Amino acid sequence: MAWLPNGAAVARRLLARGIADIRDIPAEELSSEIQQRVRRVTIQGKSELLPGAAQQLGALGDPRYYLDFECIQFAIPVWTGTRPYQQLPFQWSCHVQETPGSIAHREFLDTSGDDPRRRFAESLLAACGATGPIIVYNQSFEKRIIRELAGVFPELHEPLADLNERIFDLLPVVKQNYYHPDMRGSWSIKRVLPCLVPELSYKQLGTVQEGTQAQAGYLQMIDGGLDEEKKDAVQKDLLAYCEMDTLAMVRIVERFLE
Repeated sequence: MAWLPNGAAVARRLLARGIADIRDIPAEELSSEIQQRVRRVTIQGKSELLPGAAQQLGALGDPRYYLDFECIQFAIPVWTGTRPYQQLPFQWSCHVQETPGSIAHREFLDTSGDDPRRRFAESLLAACGATGPIIVYNQSFEKRIIRELAGVFPELHEPLADLNERIFDLLPVVKQNYYHPDMRGSWSIKRVLPCLVPELSYKQLGTVQEGTQAQAGYLQMIDGGLDEEKKDAVQKDLLAYCEMDTLAMVRIVERFLE
């Protein structure tokens, strides 16, 4: 029952009637289309992919930019002009598809220990060109970071605002059109990827396999306590993790378009 999306009220009502398994829910009890899909797929035991995904993604055109950020938060600010617990970007990954079947990778990671935001913003603008959709997974995060950068650097405001206008959110496309029983009610990219692209896995990565590990690795790098060999290893793992996030989107889109 916990896998039913936005289903807390429904779950309480059904549990009060002794219904604790999604497979036992009468179809007429669910008014949400996505809840119906989760119930149906759970009962059938196999994935369901609707044609709307290919239709929406096929209409995007090229070039395409698949983008992901990594950020750090400090309880006590360490850089001038920042505030406690502010999301501060230090890394991005971007897979670029200039033409169908042609993929290039670009990346940025600041390891200086200085405020990375200016270099982050300038390198991002250089990587994303002037036209073409910028594909992200859950746009609220990237859009907020870009808006904040535009506020900090007024001379970059216009081109950064233009980036936000080009952002296309992949998450709603996945949520509206795809579900697999192994996703267990979650459409996070780490749940979707092994279902759609089992040959690609975050478990293949080194010490950084999720966001909190990326933050910890970055802190180690800028703290100054690592020798060069260890610093190089952490840097390699950080780059590989962020690259996986954007490569995952590339492969998910490719599967939908197949």
